[in-house]
Amino acid sequence: MLNLIDIDKTQLSEPAVAFLNAMELKHAINPTTFDVKVVFNTGRPEFCQFRFFDPRFTEEEMPPVGVAEWTYGTRNDKEYKVASRNITNARYGYWGSENSARRTKDVKKAIKIAIESLAPYEWHEVSAKGRKNAEDSHRNWTHENSEALDPFRMTNDQIFEEIKHLVEQGVVFKTEAFKKAAAGIPAYEEYEGRLNKNAKFHTVIERGGKIIYIRDGHALEGEEFNAIDSLPEATRNAMALLKLVGGNKLLPEVGYMEGENTYFIYV
Repeated sequence: MLNLIDIDKTQLSEPAVAFLNAMELKHAINPTTFDVKVVFNTGRPEFCQFRFFDPRFTEEEMPPVGVAEWTYGTRNDKEYKVASRNITNARYGYWGSENSARRTKDVKKAIKIAIESLAPYEWHEVSAKGRKNAEDSHRNWTHENSEALDPFRMTNDQIFEEIKHLVEQGVVFKTEAFKKAAAGIPAYEEYEGRLNKNAKFHTVIERGGKIIYIRDGHALEGEEFNAIDSLPEATRNAMALLKLVGGNKLLPEVGYMEGENTYFIYV
């Protein structure tokens, strides 16, 4: 089923209407539901792009599952272009937008490509998006006190002078650099400890009354529970602490909460 969001078909060009009508017919008997929005080409209003969204998520949470558009072709011909994370077009390089798209002038072929490639998000894809933010936040946290290393940046002359003095006089610090280094040892050890901690998370997603639990964060299949009490006690305690801190913030040694219902708990 397709939920058309603020789409006035009278404003669409004939090829765009033909595609949308055919998609509606295909999805009338398809249990998969998408929200569909349209974006017009400001310079050429006959061209437009249909964006298909997984209705379980807001646009802020997840991008479209794919797009279909009526647009210019490679030789200025008009044609359909369908893009999706499930398409790999080997004719183009990995980083180009055409790598994840296919083109055709035939509306039936465009429909076939769209039906085969547009699919709702898997839970591991949702986890992967949030996990990147968690890992980035972890990386920022580990480096936020990098100035702890500053006292240990010494010149060869300073090191030589201090070693010579220690040999001649005993273990008594002479240079300011070595005095700062001695005072900075606790900060240095704390900073090194952060760098040695791996960014490995369990994922917990609360959605639609269900609890999705993905161990170690990278598993492709999550465990589904009806109640939060089914999760390990340590995981529940970590979730409670993260709720107190708020979303999109890292709680050192505990984890990271993405938005309001996705948790990344340190393993």
